Amino acid sequence: MIRSLGAFCLCMGLAATPVAAQEGRAATSPKKGGTMVINFLGPVTSFSMAEIVRGAQDAVLVGADEVQINISSGGGRVYAARFAVNVLRSLPIRITTVAMSDVGSSAVALFCAGEERYVAPGASVFLHQLTRFAERSVKTARAQEREDEIVRGWYDNMLGQCLADRASMSEIEVYNERDLILDDADILRLGMANKAYSTLNEKRQFGRAINVVPGDLKRIVPDN
Repeated sequence: MIRSLGAFCLCMGLAATPVAAQEGRAATSPKKGGTMVINFLGPVTSFSMAEIVRGAQDAVLVGADEVQINISSGGGRVYAARFAVNVLRSLPIRITTVAMSDVGSSAVALFCAGEERYVAPGASVFLHQLTRFAERSVKTARAQEREDEIVRGWYDNMLGQCLADRASMSEIEVYNERDLILDDADILRLGMANKAYSTLNEKRQFGRAINVVPGDLKRIVPDN
């Protein structure tokens, strides 16, 4: 009888354990949400854009609710920027971008991919005609011309989406003819940055920052 009672108590204890364990896990599990930061310093290359995309995809997997990409880049390969922008926009997570210093050429498209966009004091945006010399492959002249039209159309569309008023494109479209540099005041005035930089410190950080710093800049020739 005592043995039977002991077995009964043991069974009751085992039956209760999963509920208690679940309650314990719920009490000690880490909080989800917050902002995962990616620091990007260097040229736009296949490697750097793949690293940014992987960081954003990891942020989705671990439960962050926002990715903040801090950008300092003079630009680089347009096809790599297009890849990163399109992948980032397909992810179920909010993308925030910050122009931390100089942001130029194809890196401007990455900046414009942010739903929330910030510009740091003293930062600038550099626009110039897209040449894509290093991206050209063996194609007929007409095929190459058509490809250039597609790229320019995509880039102009990214810029247009980045402006508070698309009519402001008339002010910046001169980049197709000559170099154009916008300072932080211009970027705010045009609406390219749509949030105040001073509010960034209100965000709750999620995990450690990811640094994407491509190799020796002197050995990487961008093809803006």
